[in-house]
Amino acid sequence: MFVSALGLWCDAMSVPRYRADQARLRQALALTVVIVVGQALGAWYSGSLALLSDTGHVLTDSLAIGAALLALHIAARPLRPGSRFTYGLHRIEVVVALGSALLLLGVCGWIVWQAVHRLFVPRQVLVEPMLGVALLGLLGNVAVALLLHHGESLSVRAAYLHALSDAVSSVAVIGAALGVWWTGALWLDPVLSLVLVGFIARQALLLLWEALSVVLEMSPKTVPVLELEAVLRQLPGVQDVHDLHVWCITPVESLLSAHLVARPGADRDELLAQARALLEERFGIAHVSLQVEPPEFVHTWQCHRCPYSPGAIPPSVIKS
Repeated sequence: MFVSALGLWCDAMSVPRYRADQARLRQALALTVVIVVGQALGAWYSGSLALLSDTGHVLTDSLAIGAALLALHIAARPLRPGSRFTYGLHRIEVVVALGSALLLLGVCGWIVWQAVHRLFVPRQVLVEPMLGVALLGLLGNVAVALLLHHGESLSVRAAYLHALSDAVSSVAVIGAALGVWWTGALWLDPVLSLVLVGFIARQALLLLWEALSVVLEMSPKTVPVLELEAVLRQLPGVQDVHDLHVWCITPVESLLSAHLVARPGADRDELLAQARALLEERFGIAHVSLQVEPPEFVHTWQCHRCPYSPGAIPPSVIKS
């Protein structure tokens, strides 16, 4: 899960309008940390792997909320003149997400190993504390969901949905506790823990891939690059488009750079304004760097020498 802090990035970042949502996220983080600590202690005391797996589920959300708040705090700080971080420190949440995903995958591996062992060597589970802690966890997750229900930003809405999923997993643990209590079937605890670990591992892998896609500067899923290029080519006055690049600073903030070759006689200022408006209105890309070129400038020697140009000359040819 990416609880992204940044639906608000521009050269003059307006943090105050997000203060209410930041306050909600802080309160949600405090509650989820209490839930994680309480359930971890309950899992250790009761010996329940299912409760421990549910704790890992809540931990994914608390880490994501913490990353979002950290990113907001750091990104809101003004950069020193001449700073090497010319885009700011918005990607700090991506770095935290990478570390969180790897940590969670390690936890998942340990729980799987324990669960498989318990299937062959059953271990007694203290049902009463398991059930009591799971009920308290359910109440805590419902409280987090109610707290975030009226949030407006992307980060709060994402956290709200995951609080609901945490509540559902708490209900599953309660069901397992009741099943062990009524039937004495100790295998229910490790089996449910494996099911919950599957959900956690899926979330961790999705988080890892999303973070890697930002680090590797893939084009965002919401921006069809071929369609975008075709739309730019259809603008009146555009003869060609080349060196088009779309990438992300965060999972919700896209940037674009491109070279537009103007037709002879085209008004380049008007062409630039049309292209910028189109990219923002249709594709949601507000941070755009466009270079408008005359027809005779297209695919110059310098462009061919660039290794990132689609029509680049191989380095071996340049060297020879």
